[in-house]
Amino acid sequence: FTLPQAAAAHVPDDQIRRMAAKGVLERRAQGVYRITAVPFNRFTEFMEAVLWVGGDGVISHESALSLWGLADVNPRHINVTVPRRTRRAGGAVYRLWLARLTPADVDRCEGIPVTTPERSIVDASLAGTDPRLIDQAIRTADRHDHLGISGAAALRDRLGRRQIA
Repeated sequence: FTLPQAAAAHVPDDQIRRMAAKGVLERRAQGVYRITAVPFNRFTEFMEAVLWVGGDGVISHESALSLWGLADVNPRHINVTVPRRTRRAGGAVYRLWLARLTPADVDRCEGIPVTTPERSIVDASLAGTDPRLIDQAIRTADRHDHLGISGAAALRDRLGRRQIA
């Protein structure tokens, strides 16, 4: 959770600091805290990334492919698309992308805002993800009915057949 979320729940900053000092909370990043009694899972770092950028970011690109389970990608950074420039740099952990996403471009996976499977595949492809992984993502998304009526063939046509095996 973030400090503004805590304030909205009427939890003052000094109480957050006391709980962190006692080990009840763990400060994960500037203004982002985790309740230590809640165990980590494969989604924790994705949610932290969204909170870290102020709550209006969306997991995207290869990170979204990973979150959706579409391809065997192993991104070096957690990719987050934000609607506006931020003073924060991604550093070693996050890679920030600037784009104005429409509501049709965004979905939720395990409560985490993430680009839709189709948008994630397109973004990852345009960012230079290995075409074999893009093909794997398309096949997996199609198999799980994530591509809607347009389907895998339309997505392949959109990306250009020469890029995808």
